Amino acid sequence: MKSPTVKPPVVLMEDVVVRAGGRTLLAVEHFAVHAGERVALVGANGAGKSTLLALLAALALPGAQVQGRVQVLGRRVDAPQALSRAQWRAWRAEVGVLMQGLHLVPRLSALDNVLVGALARPGLPAWRSWARLYPAALRTEALQALAGLGLATQAGQRTERLSGGERQKVAVARLALQRAPLLLADEPTAALDPASTALVLAELRHLAEAATLISVVHDAALLPALAERVVGLAGGRIVFDRPRAVLDAEQLRGLYDPRLDLVAAN
Repeated sequence: MKSPTVKPPVVLMEDVVVRAGGRTLLAVEHFAVHAGERVALVGANGAGKSTLLALLAALALPGAQVQGRVQVLGRRVDAPQALSRAQWRAWRAEVGVLMQGLHLVPRLSALDNVLVGALARPGLPAWRSWARLYPAALRTEALQALAGLGLATQAGQRTERLSGGERQKVAVARLALQRAPLLLADEPTAALDPASTALVLAELRHLAEAATLISVVHDAALLPALAERVVGLAGGRIVFDRPRAVLDAEQLRGLYDPRLDLVAAN
């Protein structure tokens, strides 16, 4: 009998060390995420959560030195210069990123910013973004994504005129248009009121039905909506990695003990 094929993880980190300014920001021996998982990264400020997420998104870490292996969707991203431009674009299209900076275009409307997410889809050339010429069906899809997040009447507004919470929801709608198999979200409900938080959580759960979701979470009350697996970081190291169902409040509280400085400055 043939043994079942084991699929490689969507995310794999091995012997990863990130140093900057004479300090070790992250030291991860092994971290793997498989397709379809919903994973939350939790811990105090400076624990290494955002650094870990930025590595997976292949975002620049100014002044930092990175050692080890970081593989995402089958590609090594700890050395992105090894990829050709075509390989890089193809990889980037498969990773949906929602970081604190949002990376929206201020002078474009909310609708146009959402439509940019669809440029990652095969067969949709970038010139459509420059000329703002999108298929009618795609514009309808983008409008529906905004309406689902309570922004139907703001679709034509320039994003620079929207509130912080409204811009956050525009970025989530852009993720919906991208349809990426891997979603990376850094505090996806930051700056949102309770009603908007509920809308964003519902949208992320819907997107995660067809994707892998890794998010940085500060509010433990959001864990049931965002994660089935919780990874706790302190001092740049992973101190626990377990199913949310067996996690208790004491383990979470322990992450915020200032004495848990597990990575010494070099």
